[in-house]
Amino acid sequence: MSETNFLWFLGAGIVTAVMHAMLPNHWLPFVAAARFHRWSSSQVFYFTLLVALVHAMVTVGLGIVVGLLGEGVAHFFHDYAAKIAGIVLLILGAIFLFAPQLYGHRHIHHPECEHCQDSGQVVTLTGLFAVLALSPCEGLLPVFFAGAVKFGWVKALTIALASSLLTVVLLVSIVLLANKGWNRLLPQLQEKHERLLASGLMFFLGALMLFGFGH
Repeated sequence: MSETNFLWFLGAGIVTAVMHAMLPNHWLPFVAAARFHRWSSSQVFYFTLLVALVHAMVTVGLGIVVGLLGEGVAHFFHDYAAKIAGIVLLILGAIFLFAPQLYGHRHIHHPECEHCQDSGQVVTLTGLFAVLALSPCEGLLPVFFAGAVKFGWVKALTIALASSLLTVVLLVSIVLLANKGWNRLLPQLQEKHERLLASGLMFFLGALMLFGFGH
């Protein structure tokens, strides 16, 4: 009976992870950044994987902290972290829109100016790290906490790790598919228009998070 209950908790964690990974504020910023920087498919894969792994580790780490210190930590994240993440997205959108020279695009710099592109990518990746680090899977925390109480820390960590790794796989897959779909649907979009669209997406998602929607 205990094993059956554990499977129910594991299933709840998996369902939560799937719903969490599908939130637009988790995958759309990567697609917007990929279009703005004109990242290759391999760059999109590696950058998304790197940030998604950190996101998963933050979720598991927060679950452990909640288990040790209580649910007040989760309430703090719910009240403040999402708003901070929204502000970060708004800042990224503003940089994309008003400071394209930071990214060393060819219409501003010569093609050999790779250090400009690298510095711009660092700014974007730092922003994406901040957004996902401040947007852990809060829905997983009650499952993790209840699992720790009912089954112990080992099984609770099993639930958290399985759910978080699934989130990573789904995030990477969704970003790759969405980026590929963008290439097919809008193959001739000019750089200026892609910049405007990428900035618009960042502004829209940032506003949603700032005002408590989409998370």
